[in-house]
Amino acid sequence: KVYAGYPITPATSIFEHLIPLLSENGGKYLQVEDEIAAAGCAIGAFYTGSRAMTATSGPGLCLMSEFINFAVMAEQPVVIVNSQRGGPSTGLPTKTEQSDILVACFGSAGDSPRIVLIPSNIKECYNFMGLSLYLAEKYLTPVILLLDLFLSNRIENLSEPAIDSSKLSGNVFPSP
Repeated sequence: KVYAGYPITPATSIFEHLIPLLSENGGKYLQVEDEIAAAGCAIGAFYTGSRAMTATSGPGLCLMSEFINFAVMAEQPVVIVNSQRGGPSTGLPTKTEQSDILVACFGSAGDSPRIVLIPSNIKECYNFMGLSLYLAEKYLTPVILLLDLFLSNRIENLSEPAIDSSKLSGNVFPSP
């Protein structure tokens, strides 16, 4: 229902793709001033009961680390898609590499476990996105979905999956 983001290559294509989908389906999107605010807004949206996510790249994931730690301590779900690119710091936005796995798994101050999923093809990207939201809600923790430039920008036809409509309730958190 909510996407909070700051444009950063190659993750911007995710934001651009979601804007019309969210608008057509009653969702909201926020373009914020930096990656730190994007993480905070996504966590805040989940706190209010809305499924939320953000997407970034390596430098942005580093900036989000404090909010990721906060989400772990507050037992707050959040989904962060990290579209990896080459090089440290500002990097090489038009090149690809899978260099952020250590930051995704261990980039924190102290012990702050999170779930990291790494798809290898477009079908897994689709399936893992739903799984990311499910795991974040079930375990009340951050989930990082690691992509790369090619997976972020690839368009591929998939067979339409069967969806169990009984699981599409309006509430993220079930009533006790």
